[in-house]
Amino acid sequence: MSDAYIALADGRVLEGRGRVPGRTRGELVFTTAYTGYEESLTDPSYEEQVLTFSYPLVGNYGVRDERFESERVHPRSAVAREFTDDVVEWLDSEDVPAVDHVDTRELVTSVREEGAMRCGIAVGDDITPEDAREELEACEGMSDHLDIGKRVSVDRARTV
Repeated sequence: MSDAYIALADGRVLEGRGRVPGRTRGELVFTTAYTGYEESLTDPSYEEQVLTFSYPLVGNYGVRDERFESERVHPRSAVAREFTDDVVEWLDSEDVPAVDHVDTRELVTSVREEGAMRCGIAVGDDITPEDAREELEACEGMSDHLDIGKRVSVDRARTV
């Protein structure tokens, strides 16, 4: 475990516990689902976003690929009050930075009241709040020039 910082477009920087190292940026969004974390993390609609879970414990029933909505994790990062080791191992295998021990109520309230906002995330042993701010500065937010539909579409038909 390591340090983690989330820099928000409104100027705040939140500190958390780094579970999967990396630096990234994106649009901060949330889900209020009590279950279905595997479905949320593999849902193509979360492409390019930083997904915050409002439910306090993510991973309480393991990780099973039968519940995946697609072949990979789509959010750029995941944030929760607490992740189980199963979810951390899965996100690590997908190179998706993960942060927990964050007051997700504060994040959800901010997004609900102010709307989706850009954020920068930095996770690692030698990370500082400035690293997260640098990611935020590089974040353009959701944009029409991104061809997200093409990025999340499958190459061939799937039978379910």
